[in-house]
Amino acid sequence: MKTAIIVDSTATLPEDLSNLENVFQVKLSVIFPDGEVCEDSSDPQVISDYYNQLETMTVLPTTSQPTNGQIYDVYEEIVKAGYDQVYGVVISGQLSGTKSSLEAVSREFTDQVTTHIIDAKSTSGVSQHLVHECLRLLEAGHKAEKIVPALNKVANEAETYIMVGSLDNLVKGGRLSAAGAFFGNLLKITPLIKIDQTGSLEVIDKIRTDRKMKERFKGIYEAAYAKYGDRLHVSVAHSNASERALELVAHMSDDMDMSQVTVSALTPVVGTHVGNGSIGIFLVVDAEL
Repeated sequence: MKTAIIVDSTATLPEDLSNLENVFQVKLSVIFPDGEVCEDSSDPQVISDYYNQLETMTVLPTTSQPTNGQIYDVYEEIVKAGYDQVYGVVISGQLSGTKSSLEAVSREFTDQVTTHIIDAKSTSGVSQHLVHECLRLLEAGHKAEKIVPALNKVANEAETYIMVGSLDNLVKGGRLSAAGAFFGNLLKITPLIKIDQTGSLEVIDKIRTDRKMKERFKGIYEAAYAKYGDRLHVSVAHSNASERALELVAHMSDDMDMSQVTVSALTPVVGTHVGNGSIGIFLVVDAEL
């Protein structure tokens, strides 16, 4: 079967993936208070400029899933190109309506193309890894009946941690009281958020110092490596915080091969919710087939 992959923009695909002819992207959007709508972007300069702009905003933008019209256009392009099978890799259904929109549009094309939708249960680094693994398994000749459960297991085994860069940003977004942010900043507390296996956000710790954060991640990595061994990989995504992100990862293990750590930016859609200076660390596992 001729197979296409649809992935949403929050994955921040590197060029070696985004330039593949069988990889198609649907883009979420940022909606500014004045009504201006801007598509999500993986361009490093666009992302950096957005985060600098975000710092000065008193009212945060909102975000929106891809329109059904955009997804419909992608499917028309896929069908026209002769594809008869699609794998959709999408941001957690608990965080965005993208999965529901893709499911709805795909049903209109069931007589022309078969669609398999994988909920990443996360975003960014996990979505990237799922696309890599989907391509690898397809190249190895595996069929959907093995690939779909394997990718779902990869999504379930992945761990996503987010260090929020600005408590003030949580206040602007209505997720934290002004008093809570004041005392959090005063005590230099960084909330550590995990995306759980349902794809929902959960605050799992409140950490005061970088030393304690490094110790926490060292323990997280050691536990994951004990479970998965060399199948385990690390990737990071950040909003203008690359140095701190890499420092945290380097401290996870004395044997960490930093050349194998994927580094990317959190796109504007994701960054709107977590703020400038945020870091996402993703522990991902290769599929077993």
